[in-house]
Amino acid sequence: MHAGDFYDPLRLWSTLMGAQGWHPAVPPPSAFEATWCSWGYGFDITPAQMLGALPKLKDLGLAWATLDDRWFDAYGDWNPRPDTFPGTSMKDMVDRFHRAGVKVQLWWLPIGAEIANGKGESHRYRQSDVVRDHPEWLVLDPSGRPATMVRSLAVLDPSLPEVRAYFRDMAVRFIRDFGFDGFKMDNIFAIPPCHNPLHRHASPEESTRAAAEVYREILAATHALKPEAVIQICPCGTLPSADWLPWMDQGVTADPVGAAQVRRRIKILKALLGPASAVSGDHVELSAMTREGHPDWFETGEDFASTLGAGGVVSTKFTWPPTGVVPPSGPVDLTPAREALWRKWLGLYDRKRLSSGTFLNLYTLGVDAPEGYAVAKDGVMNYAFYAQGPWRGEVELRGLRPGTYRVRDYAEGRDLGSVTAAPGKAPRLPAAFTDHLLLEVAP
Repeated sequence: MHAGDFYDPLRLWSTLMGAQGWHPAVPPPSAFEATWCSWGYGFDITPAQMLGALPKLKDLGLAWATLDDRWFDAYGDWNPRPDTFPGTSMKDMVDRFHRAGVKVQLWWLPIGAEIANGKGESHRYRQSDVVRDHPEWLVLDPSGRPATMVRSLAVLDPSLPEVRAYFRDMAVRFIRDFGFDGFKMDNIFAIPPCHNPLHRHASPEESTRAAAEVYREILAATHALKPEAVIQICPCGTLPSADWLPWMDQGVTADPVGAAQVRRRIKILKALLGPASAVSGDHVELSAMTREGHPDWFETGEDFASTLGAGGVVSTKFTWPPTGVVPPSGPVDLTPAREALWRKWLGLYDRKRLSSGTFLNLYTLGVDAPEGYAVAKDGVMNYAFYAQGPWRGEVELRGLRPGTYRVRDYAEGRDLGSVTAAPGKAPRLPAAFTDHLLLEVAP
């Protein structure tokens, strides 16, 4: 059926789906710009913290900022929290970012709504206004009780036109009234079947199948207002759903555990969405993790190379100014040592921007050693090789047309001489590296 790893069958599947009208969205140029996220500050982020980081974002060339989880009063209502975002502070904050030339995404989780006495990760739930005003919108389980989705949220049935209109209008409000430039829609998983007799379903699964329509309408309404808006959908820790894949501008590696998952999930999404698609590598801090001595995953990642070399969009969640506090999830302060590293890799990302190049399936995971990736852009071939720790041997530079090429290690600024590609024979280059080797191969 196919040769190599998962890339070819996923690419074939995507092509066959295209023949049936399934087409991923074409990402705007803004989907390939580097991003910063407020998640380093956790659930209780404030405008002062967001704006405090703004000068450093500008200094490092980050084009996007994401206002992450828990800026809102209640799931389903989606009003700014009065204790952290009082009055017009949210719009004022977005305006300040715009004046500095930085775009802002907003985190939210459509379809779910709070019901009384529930408790999520961040706060104890109350009865959301939308459930109080529209109990008839709820998805019910077979016993007639409200069915729940992720975070123990009640579900507003997306098969109802009025529910889809509610979330579409919510997206318009965020973009038009608050000024946001796109969304990070997070914790997006399947929703339960609906047994609400008021909805007169032909099948209970109508609610499950209709969820993607919410994301389709959000994408259309958002782009109608801002064509350069970027919508990311994150199915935290899981693979994406075919239902909603076409209704976003940027895929994401979705809470990878370590750098190997960053690279391989980028390859999965390039296969599904297309070789020139926009795929976020997620926060670089996730690229190294341990559970040893910690109650949960402890993040210490600094591996930008895995995102950049594999063709992903780089992202980070550092805190600035440094707080001196190490949260349970791991260090996020941009210390002087980390800032030097971040500056180097963000500069390389901005110069190379391989995320908008063409991903080439020239190396096979699980077969080729070291692990290899190739991205073509502007007449130059870019190779990335990865190993755990030190590696020594020869790397094969596949996909080159016959001719002579100059080879450069662009991460370390080293000229590695020249190679000659003959018809049907890829040149081999002696190499010694630790963890990664990023090559620029130009005629």
